[in-house]
Amino acid sequence: MDKSQTVFVAPREVRDLVYRASRIAGCDPGTAEQIAQSVEFGEIHHGGAIGAFCGSLASGELPVSPWVTAPDALLAAETAVRAAGSASVTFEPAVPLATIAATLWQGRMRGVANTGPDHRTRGDRAVSSVGLHRVDGEVSPPGRARIAEADEAAHRLGIEVDRDVFSRLEADAAGFLVAESVLDQIE
Repeated sequence: MDKSQTVFVAPREVRDLVYRASRIAGCDPGTAEQIAQSVEFGEIHHGGAIGAFCGSLASGELPVSPWVTAPDALLAAETAVRAAGSASVTFEPAVPLATIAATLWQGRMRGVANTGPDHRTRGDRAVSSVGLHRVDGEVSPPGRARIAEADEAAHRLGIEVDRDVFSRLEADAAGFLVAESVLDQIE
């Protein structure tokens, strides 16, 4: 990424702006928070999540978009995995990885692994299907360490994002004003 075309932003800032833009787009507070968590996780661990989110905003259909429906489809499949040992989810049309990355990681923490996209896949890459299967034991120490290191670096240094995409997100969120003092009390 060309450094002159990027900006470093705090994860909290990404989450807040996505939440606000989601509320403006018609999402209830809980759904907006879930989307904000997904975008934050996707941007930290895969990149491209903010751009994918802004693309969904432009459609005018955010409350019924994959940002809302795809995580629920994965959770339903996870229930099937517990009964049958494996399951798969097909997304038609394909969804950006960022819409499901956090849910896949949370499932892994509960003993459900996936086949398909991995940690090297960009968050804006389209995913048409994911296989899920039960695994014994916890996430491997290298997997946990990779996630923890990325989270720590993002909170310490910021997330490097495309300047134009971030400006677009700021513009999309501008209509939902929250006082900075309120945001400071949240942390």
